[in-house]
Amino acid sequence: MTKTHDNQSPFRVTLNHFYLTVDAETYAAIESSEFLRREFAPFEQRTTVRTDQTYTGIYFYASNTYFEFFNATQSAEHKLGDSGLAFGVEQIDAVKFLEQRLGIAPARLVTRGYKDKQIPWFYMLSLGPFPENSAIKAWIMEYHAQFLAEWNPSDKKHQGIQRKQILSRYIAVLSNTPAQPIVTDLSGLTLAVDHESAATLRLVCEKFGYQSAVQGEEVVLTSPDFVLRLIPERSSDRGIKRVEFRINRMPAEQREIFFGPNTTLRFENDELAVWTF
Repeated sequence: MTKTHDNQSPFRVTLNHFYLTVDAETYAAIESSEFLRREFAPFEQRTTVRTDQTYTGIYFYASNTYFEFFNATQSAEHKLGDSGLAFGVEQIDAVKFLEQRLGIAPARLVTRGYKDKQIPWFYMLSLGPFPENSAIKAWIMEYHAQFLAEWNPSDKKHQGIQRKQILSRYIAVLSNTPAQPIVTDLSGLTLAVDHESAATLRLVCEKFGYQSAVQGEEVVLTSPDFVLRLIPERSSDRGIKRVEFRINRMPAEQREIFFGPNTTLRFENDELAVWTF
């Protein structure tokens, strides 16, 4: 049965990015892949320095969404399968409305290091609570209105808090990016999570206005531009298990690429690629 929710947020809440913690072999294979860097999507490995934490990961940027990987053997905070799901809003003060609607603790400002100083990056509204051993962390983020003016400033035309504006700046400062990336955007995620985490995610997504349906053991949450599927966590399966991408073409050669023992990127047709973990 599918539910729709009339009493929904007046602000569009969509996907900003995800992260996934993988094993060392998979991380190394992704990091060293010429295909991913030269054709799939703009790429960088970076260390982010915030006032609250510092972390290193590899990043791939699409038009409105992005994704990052952490190495389980090199991260003190993330273990294998740990995943993050960041929702995004693109209107100023939307998080203030949502914190009241959801009845959760106020958003906090997250900063980012740039040229030996910390600058305002985004407001982070943590979702949950999730069980201590949950595979998922989730939050809503709203970029700070001054971020693009202070981080690698280029010109006054490209300001704002929209995901596309932020990612355009990220990509603009990189070197050796694909001239015509294959990936357009993320379109779907499948997460293996415990029952309590699934219930929490379902509730907040319904409050965002997502359509909600149950198909056997799977909960399907549908927004205008991506689909989130929640499946039961197993002993060997936790966190993000499947990612769907909108693409603009098939690669010239490989249709199926393996990264490590359990990770496959497969190009289904001219419009869809699926990465399983």
